[in-house]
Amino acid sequence: MKRLCLFAGYSASNQIDDYVIHYLRELARFSDVYYQAANPLEKKELAKLDSIARGQWAQAHQKYDFGSWQKLIFRLGWREIEKYDAVILANDSNYGPVRDLGEILSQMDFSGLDAWGITENYGGTRHLQSYFLLLNKRVLESMVFRDFVESIAVEESKQKICEKYEIGLSRLLAENGFSFAPLVDRSALDIPFGADISTYQNTLLQNGSPFLKRKVFAVRDFANEDTALTRTLLAERGYPLDWIAVPAVGQEPLVESGAGVVQAQSDATFKSTAQFQSREEAPPAPPSSVRSVIKRILRPLYQPFKLRVVDKLAGIEHKLVGIEHRAGQLVEKTVKIDGDVGAVRSLVDGVPSFIVDLRAQMSGLARGMRDTTAQLAALQAQTAVLSQNSTTRLSDIQTSVAELHGHLDWVQRDILIALTSNIDLESMKGFRCITDYPVAYDSPDHIHPVGTVLDHTRHPRFIRACEDFFNSGKQLSFLDIGCSAGGMVLDAVLRGHIGVGLEGSDISRLQQRAEWRLLRDSLFTCDVTRPFELGRGDAGTFKFDVVSAWEVLEHLTAEGVEGMFANLERHTHPGSIFACSISQVDGGFTEDGTPLHQTLEPLPWWQERASKYGFDVLDSEAFLPLDFARGNGNSSVYYRPAHSYQEKDGDCFLVVFQRR
Repeated sequence: MKRLCLFAGYSASNQIDDYVIHYLRELARFSDVYYQAANPLEKKELAKLDSIARGQWAQAHQKYDFGSWQKLIFRLGWREIEKYDAVILANDSNYGPVRDLGEILSQMDFSGLDAWGITENYGGTRHLQSYFLLLNKRVLESMVFRDFVESIAVEESKQKICEKYEIGLSRLLAENGFSFAPLVDRSALDIPFGADISTYQNTLLQNGSPFLKRKVFAVRDFANEDTALTRTLLAERGYPLDWIAVPAVGQEPLVESGAGVVQAQSDATFKSTAQFQSREEAPPAPPSSVRSVIKRILRPLYQPFKLRVVDKLAGIEHKLVGIEHRAGQLVEKTVKIDGDVGAVRSLVDGVPSFIVDLRAQMSGLARGMRDTTAQLAALQAQTAVLSQNSTTRLSDIQTSVAELHGHLDWVQRDILIALTSNIDLESMKGFRCITDYPVAYDSPDHIHPVGTVLDHTRHPRFIRACEDFFNSGKQLSFLDIGCSAGGMVLDAVLRGHIGVGLEGSDISRLQQRAEWRLLRDSLFTCDVTRPFELGRGDAGTFKFDVVSAWEVLEHLTAEGVEGMFANLERHTHPGSIFACSISQVDGGFTEDGTPLHQTLEPLPWWQERASKYGFDVLDSEAFLPLDFARGNGNSSVYYRPAHSYQEKDGDCFLVVFQRR
């Protein structure tokens, strides 16, 4: 098994403790480990993992463990994830392992499960606890899991995180037919139905669990069993007791179903079961009868079997919930179909009615043309409405057909160019993008990627204008910032030049939109406001002749503009040009009220920022307004015609900077 381990860390004291290093070293024996902390860490702290992890990062965020796992997946990319047979999701909320992980992994690999964890709880519904999960290839390659990962967002509370993602992941597995189970069989243990299994730490250690919740020693009244015995059990297993210390205030495991959360959910969902437990655990009545005495003697014998039955009932209940959910979806689809059928029926029923009305009108005309003026006025009104609707619909159809033919023309032209040109795509490979920020995680355009999903700008005229400007007859190098679907990069490549594109959102890459399928070695996701390095082969930072950004700069913050120009300075040489169109209009708002256009400043403001990094406005008529891919009034090439947009005069600055 080739395994990948994504490890989520958190420390209120901003350090990586010895018990975490031990845990990661053990995981590294059986998997490729990548580490993401949800708090800031100095380089010397991250350096502790240099010999253990293949990559380690630290960034404060509010998505808890599931957010750290999401960030690691986005950093690596789904293509890299697909190379592994299984992915381990783990965090630092436990001490351990106190037994050989290799033995456990071999045992569970042999089980053939799609997913498994160490323990499970029944809060809300049956679910695997998320402090250690293993997902096999069948889950990793499913779109439902990928959609789940990409949906992870900041939630209002830690309990909401638990409900939506920890419990939600097990619910997703169950509803989509994936098999899963815990290492430790809860039904064989004498643990009350509604309790958090982690609070019975000694029982877990004695029944094969390799981990111990840190809350056992860090949170008062968390443990339900003797902690002195817990220390003895750990010592017997050779675990260093000096690693077990009360953490700093506020330092708690990030995503786990704590006793309070799970118990509250359990009380709400399983009231009858809770009442059953409270009756079973109440002090026994005085032995006033033989029956009471017999019941007290036999209770240790029958109670475990009773708990097993309750456990099986919980499993059945969970499956019924899944069936009920799917049935609800079928009912919704049926209702929608009924509604559509009803609408069609209403239209059909309306036809005879219209004919009857028309016959009545004709009959009235034949009987002497009574009320001729009123009837003609009504008929004219109906005709006008029908004519207007028909004209509108005809116009929509004509627009769609025209746009479709436009797309076909582009495709046909690209094929002909590729066939008649000597374009060596292999020679253009070898680029790499090195950055600690492979996606613009905090950008509104990544959180709400409306623009990049719709945009597919193509403009070969700009490439030809650059050829005329340099007039060298040699191969040029183009870098398109905010490349979306990669259309401008393809235009450069089709002319025999080097083309590279950078996009802040990863949705086009994940969906393999447009040119991402063809130019996968030339298109990269990257936060252009943070430091990055584009290199090729063994050479250092690549210097581009032409850099472009079409209606991108206004989407950056003022601080982000500074970072972008700093990156451009490193990736250009004296004489390089930077062509851009900068929108001056409000670009709308996200669902939470954040503006998509974050920097709307006059042209002198942009000139000042560019000059600071060695770029001056090009005083030349080499580039005409129609040479610009966006901002000149020409319509962009989109996948969705309804969203085509033409700028008006004054909407954009059209400017070309040249590096001193």
